Amino acid sequence: MSTRVRARRTVREGAAAAYGLAALGVVVAPALILDSTATGGGVAPSWQAWDLVAVSAVLGLGYGVVCYRRLRRQSTMTRSRPNVWIAAVHALVALALLSSVLLAVVLHQLGNMQAPLAGQEWSLLALWGGVQLLAIAAAEAVERGVFRWLTSPERRAAAGHGGRPVPARHYRRGP
Repeated sequence: MSTRVRARRTVREGAAAAYGLAALGVVVAPALILDSTATGGGVAPSWQAWDLVAVSAVLGLGYGVVCYRRLRRQSTMTRSRPNVWIAAVHALVALALLSSVLLAVVLHQLGNMQAPLAGQEWSLLALWGGVQLLAIAAAEAVERGVFRWLTSPERRAAAGHGGRPVPARHYRRGP
């Protein structure tokens, strides 16, 4: 294997690993923000909000591994590497929005149920994890939908390629 091919593979795998870490960070961020707000405002001791961080970290780590494996596989198996990354960025944006907005909506709707949930820590953790899983599933659906749309034969035909793969000469740069 040539040095050039090995370098490209290293860059692809490094980028996939960085994306997996970014996905982990996006899933864990709402729990860290809630933890810092609760401890900074004196609402909860510093150790009490770490259960939400732990649930988010477990879900984020699993999703990060899924993202890493998917990007590594797709970037080596498909010809349309830019489409893979476009779909991945769309999924990351959807995950960032949904992981925070869904939690805010659900916690706002449960504002009337604060007293019954006050002593039931496991139900709150299950609710937190369920909402995070819903955000992760929606982000995966966005990624798959965008990738299928980008690689669909109809879109290629509309772009003037007639549903055929784009010849390599169109990728070359220069005169």
